[in-house]
Amino acid sequence: MKRPLFVTVLAWFLIAASVLSTLAMLATRQNPEMQEIIRHIPFPIGIYTYAAYSESVLNIVAGAAMLRAKNWGRWLYVLYGTAGIVFNLAVSPDQPMLLYGVVLFVCIVYFLFRSRTHFYFQTSGGIGNA
Repeated sequence: MKRPLFVTVLAWFLIAASVLSTLAMLATRQNPEMQEIIRHIPFPIGIYTYAAYSESVLNIVAGAAMLRAKNWGRWLYVLYGTAGIVFNLAVSPDQPMLLYGVVLFVCIVYFLFRSRTHFYFQTSGGIGNA
């Protein structure tokens, strides 16, 4: 089955945004404004940094898996996306702004599981798509 356009766009967006995000984190980690923001996070900086880089790696893995029609790729996105929302609710100083991200995440999950997209993941990927 041909890959739905939504899956292609989402997967490449996840990959590109993760690469750019990682580069931005590396470039701004010594920035005084960034250091001030980080000081207000209630977790040790190591945990926050680990979570941020892990999210980028998982985005790349999930995006690549979705391009290959691997069902586990979309589940990976859903699981760590949910965990990311919970984590951000715990650390974000501006929790009302998270509402936009939650709404976007719910919309993406809806499109990942609608019938045509679901059929693509169930029939195109072979092994690992149970």
